[in-house]
Amino acid sequence: MDGGMAPSGEQGWNSGGTAKELVEERAKASFEVEKMTNFIDGGLKETMRRRWITDSTEELNDVGGTSKRFDLERDGKKGAIASNFKHFMDIHKKHLDRFFVPKGREMMYMTMGQTMGGYPGLGLFLTTLVGQCSPEQLGWWLPRAYAMGITGSYAQTELGHGSNVRGLQTTAVYDRDTQEFILNTPTLQSIKWWPSSMATSTHTVLYAQLVIDGKEYGLHVFFLQLRDENLLPLPGIEVGDLGTKMGENEVDIGYLRLKDVRVPRKHMMEKRQHVEPDGTYVKHDLGGGNNEKAAYLTMMTARTQMVGGSAIFLSKGATIAMRYNAVRRQGFVDTAKGQSYRAAENKIIDYKMNQYVLLSKLSLAFAIRFTFNWLMDRMDELSANPDDLGADLPEIHASAAGLKGYCCNAAALGLEELRKSCGGAGYLMASGIAGLVSDYKWRATAEGETTVMLLQTARYLMKAAGDAEAGRPLAGLTECLSVLKGPNVVPQAPKPATRADEYLSIGYLLEWFRYRTVCQVKITKDALNARMNSGQTYDQAWSELTLRAATTGQSHVLYFMLTKFSQMVETCEDAQCRSVLERVCALFALSDMIDGKQWTGLIDVVQFQLIEHATSLVCSALRPDAIALTDCWDYNDKALNSTIGSKDGNVYENQYLAAKNAPINQKPVPEFFDAIKPFLDMEFLSLRNKTVEECDPGDTESYPPPLNKAKL
Repeated sequence: MDGGMAPSGEQGWNSGGTAKELVEERAKASFEVEKMTNFIDGGLKETMRRRWITDSTEELNDVGGTSKRFDLERDGKKGAIASNFKHFMDIHKKHLDRFFVPKGREMMYMTMGQTMGGYPGLGLFLTTLVGQCSPEQLGWWLPRAYAMGITGSYAQTELGHGSNVRGLQTTAVYDRDTQEFILNTPTLQSIKWWPSSMATSTHTVLYAQLVIDGKEYGLHVFFLQLRDENLLPLPGIEVGDLGTKMGENEVDIGYLRLKDVRVPRKHMMEKRQHVEPDGTYVKHDLGGGNNEKAAYLTMMTARTQMVGGSAIFLSKGATIAMRYNAVRRQGFVDTAKGQSYRAAENKIIDYKMNQYVLLSKLSLAFAIRFTFNWLMDRMDELSANPDDLGADLPEIHASAAGLKGYCCNAAALGLEELRKSCGGAGYLMASGIAGLVSDYKWRATAEGETTVMLLQTARYLMKAAGDAEAGRPLAGLTECLSVLKGPNVVPQAPKPATRADEYLSIGYLLEWFRYRTVCQVKITKDALNARMNSGQTYDQAWSELTLRAATTGQSHVLYFMLTKFSQMVETCEDAQCRSVLERVCALFALSDMIDGKQWTGLIDVVQFQLIEHATSLVCSALRPDAIALTDCWDYNDKALNSTIGSKDGNVYENQYLAAKNAPINQKPVPEFFDAIKPFLDMEFLSLRNKTVEECDPGDTESYPPPLNKAKL
């Protein structure tokens, strides 16, 4: 930042006096930050690859400081979208020019270093091309997509249909005479709605119901050009942006309406099937894959990436909030009356409630990230063999759904708590954390609303419980339900603790989380069976039990996350990192128990008091590592885009300069005074801090006459 500031350790005209704070905090760490960074990434090699993708942000010229992005949004959505696209290309063009093919985590890496969101023309557009096109079609379209010679979007969701993929209404009717498909969004509800980058796309991958000679063949994917060489929409195509959103307005979210739009026969993606010129539908024998499963695989990929994104957003928010809380001081250390206003004050991170909020949300970010690592590995395995989806699909679909539902919602709520922990500073968009809150909220509903996602997991759990009752073996996600071998089984609770430190054992915490899951599943399954035995259909009974079922799904998701977190901790070879991660893992579990909503009837008052004490103990143990545990996420200042979360800790210099340099403050008389001026008493303003009594009534050139009371 400019402005001639020279921060030092002492307060002064040009110094907030906080330059030493984070240096001292980092010196308290009990582990090496770089080793923890490598572990989070999945190894040194993965860290190097991530940095290769993200660190090119440092090569860019400064985009104008922390308030620049929000000034763009204030000036208009058009400018924000254009700036986002240019910024993304400035960072990644050299990668794309080398035909770098981003996969899995790499799509996430491509936006981690950005101050703005989204990856224009990539994402699900590329995923669908790779997963659905024949080799010949890939040769036509993929090189141009990778080089950004065309920009793309993914058109599945409709105005009236979302998670119910089979209910999509866009049609593709085959015309044998011209060997073309006629694409239509025949009703208002069938308009493609919500696709990212739709308004800025030249092409899209379109999901539509294939119809040949009146016979329905189900969902298929079509490659559709939207704009011509003059960037005008092609005939029959209406395309646009949905308008201003709660946040992330630099990313366009659009709509698409089609009326009798014709595309060549070869523009239906042909990896799994094709249509002959005479209209004969030919399926390709590719093992376990089909169009519906492939569509679900694409959806699962999107949900998996959103789980990873929730860890990024939450850890960014935790980094900003933790740094600000470690610098900001408020409240005297000694509250005795009569002391000087210059007496020592407490860091707000040392207030236990703030400390708990900060560390618990950071522990959630770790839990999400390590669970994402597992889920992404499974998705990579499926993506490598998309034609043999097989028996693993239901389990991974249930995992991805529940994790997406819980993690995105928890991250949205957690970010708001982190913002509030920053006090008034968190209200300004220049803080960085306010923007994270508004930008992230939509993810709690995109690609499946929280409750809908948790219910998908719960349905899978009910099936598994039925298998357990029938004596069939369970494995993977549902292995813990094997104990439910009959309707009269009573789940065994863990032995009650007698000391608070027993709740710092991950193994003991896992026993409690497993017990809760088994209890919740049994209660829901028994209630479902009772309603069906009374004459209700399964769907009727399920509809009445959705509140309980969603709770059951969430309980299992949390047990699953704790399991994956603990398994990751066990693989950590560095003793110092492992010791800290054990505490972080314990806090993740304890913070859910402190919340208490899903533990009613399972934990008594005595155990709850021990849990509260254990939570206080683990927060105190983690306090020296607080800043190091955010540094290890490896975000540079550009990625955080924050006046209060910069690595140097100079929060007061940064806040002042962001305000001073804001466009609205560049003129001595702001333009908005044009509207205010007609109502002002200019004579009174000319007193310039003098009282009326000080004025010389005879000096009419220097002073106004005495106030005319009649004017009032």
